[in-house]
Amino acid sequence: MSAISTTILSLSIPQEYSHYGRITEDDTITRLNTWKITTENSLTRLKDLVAREEHLQLSLQNKANLVSTVAAFTGPGSWVSERSHNLAISVLEPFSSPDLHLLEYILKDHIRPIFQSNPHPHLNESTGRKLPRAAGGPMASQDYYEGQTWKSYPGIFNVASWCGDVYERLWHLIIPPVMALVDDYEAEYKLRGVMLVQDMLKRVPVALLRRTGVDGLLLTSLMGTLNHLRHPETPNLLRTAIPTILSLVNLTTSPDSQQRFNQLCALLGDAIVGSVWIYAYTDLDAVEASVDALPGVIKALGIGSTRYLKALVPQLVHPLIPTPHASPCISLQLSSLRALGVVIEVCAVRMFIWKYTILDGVGKCWVSLLDSGVDDDASRELKKALCDICDKLAQACPSVVKEEYTQMVSLHSSLFKGLFQIPKRAVVP
Repeated sequence: MSAISTTILSLSIPQEYSHYGRITEDDTITRLNTWKITTENSLTRLKDLVAREEHLQLSLQNKANLVSTVAAFTGPGSWVSERSHNLAISVLEPFSSPDLHLLEYILKDHIRPIFQSNPHPHLNESTGRKLPRAAGGPMASQDYYEGQTWKSYPGIFNVASWCGDVYERLWHLIIPPVMALVDDYEAEYKLRGVMLVQDMLKRVPVALLRRTGVDGLLLTSLMGTLNHLRHPETPNLLRTAIPTILSLVNLTTSPDSQQRFNQLCALLGDAIVGSVWIYAYTDLDAVEASVDALPGVIKALGIGSTRYLKALVPQLVHPLIPTPHASPCISLQLSSLRALGVVIEVCAVRMFIWKYTILDGVGKCWVSLLDSGVDDDASRELKKALCDICDKLAQACPSVVKEEYTQMVSLHSSLFKGLFQIPKRAVVP
């Protein structure tokens, strides 16, 4: 056995890492942490062997073993340290432009067998095309979640991600593991799947998505991830899935088309407003994650966003209003103000209707900040964000400068003079 093959064996990831977050035994955690440290030495040794070009003497099978083992350390995972990640990238540098035969070998012999026991009910495993109806009947989705042996192979999604470069020839080998992850019932695997899709959309030909029907299948699956609420991974899932859905919609639909408009409305109205904000309203981290992703959705939908102003403006203003006996969440306030600024700019023609609601929240937040007496970086950033909202509202609805702004400053100059930019001649003494 060659030195490379021996070193590769020492890098096999223990199955316990597939449920590392649920391990409570100290002995097991210590053993896994010790193994994690030793992998850095193994990868260092492997890097030296590859640098001496010993990998050039390997057969296709052994090269595939090398790449599939090391690629498991190129992405996220509890078995990956920062050093092992960097070492793995260095080891695989000579394979950065792999030939088709190597990729096909890895996908066919290292990845496909792991997922073969759980064929996706809506996907033809031989062609990578969407099936006209679910294979296995109405209960196929439930059967799909039984005996998921692929979950005992930690790192397999990192290998699949590394192989995602040649789509036309290997589509039927690439898409099944991606769909298995996106459609899984556990949030941590969904997140990995969405990350794979996010990376895939940067390189996959749009014609391939349309021709195979996977564009619609992906959209349905990605929209479903936004219903996976009340889980520790929910905020990360929302922050990743919403931009990924936007990328998919922009890639697979024509600008200003009815199809794009309908899909964006489904994302904003059904998924964000109708799901996250209704069923996860007590989870501030989830709400903040959805608000963080909101500006991109509003900009994509454009003036069509006005149909959702009855939900958008009250939701974004609500975090600004002080709550008795509760400390404000400044990060949510800042996120809400950033999103509100985009709403004001995009939906400027309707802001005259919502100016009082916006000023009510902004004014109360401003007074609360002054009353608190706090003058740290966070409070100064929040003050600036409140002033920016007033400037944008003035641009969208110029009458507020001579009317509402002037009235508020005249009512209490010491409180509001720093909030608005008002010409001196407009202020009534």
